[in-house]
Amino acid sequence: MVHFRKNGIKLLVSISTFVLVGTFIYSHVKAQAPPEAGLSISPVVFELNADPGDTITNQVKIYNPTEFSQSVKMLVEDFAPVGEEGQVVLDEPDENSTYSLAKWTSVSPTDFDLGARDQQIVTFSVVVPPDGEPGGHYGSIVAFISGGGDEMKGTAVGSKRGALILMRVSGRIEENLSINTFSAKSFNEYGPVDFDLKFENIGNVHVRPAGFITITDTWGKQVSQLDIPQYNVIPDSIRQAGPVWEEVDLMGRYTATVVANYGSGSKETITAVTTFTVFPWKKGLIIGGGVILVLFLMIKGRGRIKRAFKVLFGK
Repeated sequence: MVHFRKNGIKLLVSISTFVLVGTFIYSHVKAQAPPEAGLSISPVVFELNADPGDTITNQVKIYNPTEFSQSVKMLVEDFAPVGEEGQVVLDEPDENSTYSLAKWTSVSPTDFDLGARDQQIVTFSVVVPPDGEPGGHYGSIVAFISGGGDEMKGTAVGSKRGALILMRVSGRIEENLSINTFSAKSFNEYGPVDFDLKFENIGNVHVRPAGFITITDTWGKQVSQLDIPQYNVIPDSIRQAGPVWEEVDLMGRYTATVVANYGSGSKETITAVTTFTVFPWKKGLIIGGGVILVLFLMIKGRGRIKRAFKVLFGK
């Protein structure tokens, strides 16, 4: 019995030692595994103002977060919005594009090696020609990995990071924003309630609408007010900016009114109204069924109720 206990203790110690060593080896190997190659760039957005003939100079910081040296190339591309969620697509400079910024922009340096955990400052200059078209012009400073050593196994090739530039050139500026869509699902069983709010920019410069949605109940009493997320809306695009009313316990008919301001000094105002109903019909069916059952039992047993009253009151 003693011999068995000693062997058991030895076996337990051996297993524990094996587990601890295995865990240490796994953790050590995991810690030594090379991180995925990539780059970071900051800032990610520039909003600039210029007059025709101006030269605007600024800088971005390119950072290598990996443990390996990387060869980086810089370029300038135009961008255009795609979809309604704020995504953009990059494209080569277009000399004929009304909103092109890349054709006016240069970067320095254009290529360099970036050591592990190292950073590089890149300067970009935008030279607005004297006859530069007023309004919005849009481009991106792009950093991408052009190659690497064998140790990188090619995982980083093609990786790109970009900083967006939104420039407003003075002159004949046309700020013209409209509400393309404002609605909510007409019938909801419960909250939250999603608002479909879309702004459409039909001007020639980007604008950032700000405002709120006021919600009133059936009797016209204000029950909530939601801020509109503030996003830039690029010319010739539609941008989704609908907030969510997070309230869950709702019942009745509601009216939502959106009021948004935009433009220089937020001097322009646009509004829209929508209505919707929230009713927990499943709960309503259960409660209604319960009431009907009670009434049915009362009607069916009214003779017994009368006899009970006669017994109680002697009538």
